[in-house]
Amino acid sequence: MAEGDVRRIRNIGVIAHIDAGKTTLTERILYFSGKIHRMGEVHDGTTEMDWMDQERERGITITAAATTVEWRGHAINIIDTPGHVDFTAEVERSLRVLDGAVVLFSGVEGVESQSEAVWRQADRYRVPRVAFVNKLDRVGSDFARAVQDMVDKLGATVLPLVSPWRDGEGRLLGMVDLVRWRALRWDPEESGRRVEVLPVPAEAEAEAAEWRERLLENLSEVSDAVAEWYLAGEDVPEDALRTAIRTATLDRLWVPVLGGSALGNVGVQPVLDAVVAYLPSPVDVPPVQGFAPDGTRVERRPSADDPFAALVFKVAADPYADRLLYTRVYSGRAAEGEVVVNTATGRSVRLVRLFRLHANRRERLSEARVGEIVGVIASGPVSTGETLADPDHPVLLERIAFPEPVVFFAVEARSEREERALREALDRIAQEDPTFQVRDDEATGQVLVGGMGELQLEVQLRRVHEEFGVPHRVGKPIVAYRETLSRAVDIVEEWEQTLSGRGQYAKILVRFEPLPRGAGFRFESTVPPGVLAPEFVAATRRGIEGGLGASPIGGFPLTDLRAVLHGGRSHPVDSSEVAFEACGTQALRRAVEEGGAVLLEPVAEGDIITPTEYLGEVVSDLGRRRGEIQSIQTRGVVEVVRCSIPLGETFGYATQLRSLTQGRAVHTLRVTRYDAVPEGMAREVLRSRGYDG
Repeated sequence: MAEGDVRRIRNIGVIAHIDAGKTTLTERILYFSGKIHRMGEVHDGTTEMDWMDQERERGITITAAATTVEWRGHAINIIDTPGHVDFTAEVERSLRVLDGAVVLFSGVEGVESQSEAVWRQADRYRVPRVAFVNKLDRVGSDFARAVQDMVDKLGATVLPLVSPWRDGEGRLLGMVDLVRWRALRWDPEESGRRVEVLPVPAEAEAEAAEWRERLLENLSEVSDAVAEWYLAGEDVPEDALRTAIRTATLDRLWVPVLGGSALGNVGVQPVLDAVVAYLPSPVDVPPVQGFAPDGTRVERRPSADDPFAALVFKVAADPYADRLLYTRVYSGRAAEGEVVVNTATGRSVRLVRLFRLHANRRERLSEARVGEIVGVIASGPVSTGETLADPDHPVLLERIAFPEPVVFFAVEARSEREERALREALDRIAQEDPTFQVRDDEATGQVLVGGMGELQLEVQLRRVHEEFGVPHRVGKPIVAYRETLSRAVDIVEEWEQTLSGRGQYAKILVRFEPLPRGAGFRFESTVPPGVLAPEFVAATRRGIEGGLGASPIGGFPLTDLRAVLHGGRSHPVDSSEVAFEACGTQALRRAVEEGGAVLLEPVAEGDIITPTEYLGEVVSDLGRRRGEIQSIQTRGVVEVVRCSIPLGETFGYATQLRSLTQGRAVHTLRVTRYDAVPEGMAREVLRSRGYDG
């Protein structure tokens, strides 16, 4: 790639449901692009991208790994993301800085629940994508069904560019390239490195012709040039088809669909070709938006001539330099040793070292250039989501939003002497993983660590022992409950005190009302400025918001309520923002005590895929766990049970499911909402927190 040619850069992520084959596909991409000379396998624990011991041991991706490969004169920066729901934050922060994505679907299972989740994440960040239907060499695989699944479950407008070439017994021989109208066969003797280009064989022609006709019809809708040739009954030139596909992909009108078998080395090179041909370079996406110090909105173009601006999307522990910052450069360039500003904190930091990343290895760089994803070691503290910018042209880019933890473990050191080391290790991990939280439980005095699920917390706490050398004890998992009001209440709150010899006075009239599930907190004021100054209204809001963190009943966070400030009084001398803030907090406390609280629990939704003969046992067990079945779909010899289940009932479920089905069933469940806890259970939970009302 020519130095500085941003058009020849692709920043892509490989995303999918767990076990769809992301890491296997990435491993093949590394091999076929010449980055590595021997393919590793997930089942052997020898992959390049799953380099952590726990990843190789468990056979799953835990942390998003970055690498760069060269393909047809282009530099492709690839991030291989986790598929397990507990590590969804890794996908979230990766998609924030990527320009395009390759989304994998299993040709056997089709679109699974976590596939939907990552697809919606990509929608939210407006990321163009290419789809790859994997495992087409497996018994029960069905390319057409997987494509239709994308339409039905994701609402995707799909554009299949290939169709499977099978023999009379259904074995996968290769793929038919619908754009070039050629059959492709991968030589197994050379591990798929050599691709034969052949005329479309008779046994695949009828099906492939249907797919090609559909492709031409679809492209005619977005390209006048293709429409002219197609309607005239003439052959559409290959270049015209590729131009139309690229335009439709960049505009997110269509999703090109490829297929094959990553494990069988079939169909991988066309994925690389599609990344180069159809996914955007940094100059094909809109300029990144941010804010100047005075609050005005500014943008940074993907140009070396614009001031330097980069977003740190991940912080990782580094054995040699404490912290390695995964950084996307959006504009300009910065040399090693240069001083930049962390605009989130206003502090200057020096770029001590710059690296090109390859899993857990790195290659020194002299400078970080626009469009690149690089590793940075900085001289000062920088956290996930913070911006590094030119000190003369500071800009603050939008931070990355992460979900709140839904499960907690109590953790304690084995001795008082080790308490400080344990806290330091936990804090280090929390700096790396934004969904891993450390806090003190006021009701019990315990140190709690929170996250998105049992697996995430088990992985991170094992690191405390293995990486940081701090032995510790771990309690049973605890659900992250929330509370809301049981009924509307009107509160008249007056606050009058003397602080440091000065009187403090505030009086407010607030109506507190419960809101529908998932609504969060809303504040409204109908008080005229002549009654309460705007700064006192704002202080009241801050006070109420400050009290949402812990209910006076169970100590859990409060949510799904509205506070309407409709009256109040201030004193011309003694009133202050401090007084109104304290008054707001006290008003909320009284509202919960008088109106009563409803305990809310997180509810997980997802799929359980079980062999048909175990369906009865699985359904019965779900009933015992307060689960609700939404649908049961038969797919060959397995049943896909879509269900919802309270998170507290899923602790230990993986072990129980293996026991019920002789290890043959799998499940994917992720928290999607909060619902009210049954009254009897709610009383037990609150009693355990010391509340006996």
